[in-house]
Order: sequence, then structure tokens, then C-alpha cells
Amino acid sequence: MNYRTPLVLLLVSALLGACSDKTAPASADVAADVVTEVPAAADDAASAEHVPPPAATAPRTEAMNTPQARELEVGMMRAVFGKDYRSDSDDALADLSDPDKHVDRLSYVVSSVSHKLLPDGRAILVANAETANTEGTAESAHASSGLLNVFFLAPKGQPEDGQWQVVKRLENIAALGSSGQLGEVHWVMLGANKPGLAIRHGYTGQGYTITQLALFEIGDGKVTTLDGGIDLYSDNMGACTPDMDECWMVSGNWRFATARNGGAYDDLLIDFKGASEKIKPGVTVKPDEDPPRIATPLNGHARYGFDGKGYKLVEGKNTVPGV
Repeated sequence: MNYRTPLVLLLVSALLGACSDKTAPASADVAADVVTEVPAAADDAASAEHVPPPAATAPRTEAMNTPQARELEVGMMRAVFGKDYRSDSDDALADLSDPDKHVDRLSYVVSSVSHKLLPDGRAILVANAETANTEGTAESAHASSGLLNVFFLAPKGQPEDGQWQVVKRLENIAALGSSGQLGEVHWVMLGANKPGLAIRHGYTGQGYTITQLALFEIGDGKVTTLDGGIDLYSDNMGACTPDMDECWMVSGNWRFATARNGGAYDDLLIDFKGASEKIKPGVTVKPDEDPPRIATPLNGHARYGFDGKGYKLVEGKNTVPGV
């Protein structure tokens, strides 16, 4: 990117802020504000923090990165995949249902992403699958989604034995993210006694980035999709050259709150901050000269409510530009 404006300076300061120790809380009961703030307009203070879109490999929350958590997941993966689990690479090479037809069985590399221990001793394992080649390694392209797999398990023998048996397998039930990774998985409560998954996923290509939030309800042996793509973040900073008419960066903080209509499912609230800059009309500049631009705030607030099938916008506006 060869053009400098206050918006670019905001991006630089935001990325520096992202290097701090501030990460999304790993609580299974409270939704995390996983996308931190971007300044409201191009001349705001440059101290706000911004969390970049999901990385090429599915990141783990702090709670999932402990030795105890990893040991638990190894036992769960062995229970699910048996001899197909590969301890050297900490994954499994296994045949799973075709995500399109769910009839044929295809070969996938499957990696654990997160798990949840339930009060009654059972457990839920979330895993990511990507297509395997004939050599048994993943062959995902940049545009390839990760495939969501959820396995329900029950203790086998004594709890201290760390042995599990599979109760229900839900294979390749959703395609999310890019580079073969489905994104950041967070355990949330969608309401009283309504556990769920919030998965932050996205894509970057040709200088444009988009990040979305997918919501799933976890039932007794089932997973229900409530929304696959609520926009959380976008920018075109990688394509923001001097001749680009408009450049922008918008980011949203999300959280759940009690439903205004008194419903059983909480409302999803998102606060957006960001700005766009357009080339000032009628201005002639020399080749390779930075054109003057007009900054416009893209702040906003959106409330999404559950309508019986999924989450729909009921108040405000989602200010994230599409890409």
C-alpha cells in the first residue's frame, strides 16, 4: 500500500495495539467481545486496539491451550477416531461424510479445536476437517473452508481414567472460514440453559478482508445453525492505492444481552467503530501523488433478535461494508 492518510495511520496503530496481551475471554458461559475497537473517524486518537481477522490456522483460546486441556482432547480424539488418530501430528486421517451429499465418505485430516466438559460428566468435542490428499496431508487452498465437526462423548469407566465413548457424531455439518480452517470457536450461552457456539470466521483476498460471526445452538446430541454470517469486520486496506476511490476499516464488538421481547434466546448486540475515506471530488493530483480524502465515520449499533428460526436484525444498522 503506497498511500498515506490518517486512516492508514489508524490501521498501523491498531495493529500495534493488537500485539498486547488482550485476548478473547475463554469463558464457556459468557460471550467474549472478540473484536476490539477501531477509531470512530480518521482523526481519532490512535490508541484503540484491533484484533485482526482469524489466522490461517484455527487459534485456540487460552483455556484450550493448557497441557490439561490438550491431554483431554487427545483422549477424546482417540475415542472418536481410534487407530486413525495420529499422535505424531496430533490429528486424524479419517473418512467422513461428504459435506454436500452426506452419502459418500471422503478422506479428511481432522484436528481438535475446542471442547466443553458438561456438569453431568459428558463432553463435547469440536473439530476441524479439511480434505486430505493421497499422501494423507491436508490440501486446502486459500479459498477452502474448514468443516465443522461436533462429537458428543460420555465417560467410559471411572472419570479419573480419562476414557471416553462416542454417543453421537455430527460430521461436516457446516463450512466456514478459509485456508481449511473454520475460525475461532467460542462457547457461549444463548439464553438460560441454552449453550451454543459462536465461531468467528473470515477471508482475505486481493486486499479485501471480511470477518463474520456464525451462531450454533448445542442441544442433546444435535447442533442447530442459528446464523452463518453476521458481519463483524471488513477493510480494503490491502487494496488502498492512491487511485482507489474509497478506503475503509470497520470493526465490531459483540456480546449477548437479555432479549427485549422477553424471549428465551438472548439478543446479540454489536457496537461498530470505523471510518471510510473517499477521494475529494474535483481534485487533480500528479501521478503517484496522494489525493486529498474526506473521512466519514462508520460508527453504529445493531441488535439481533431470535425470531424462532435464527437471528435477525431488529434494531440499528450493521455498518460493515461488504466485500
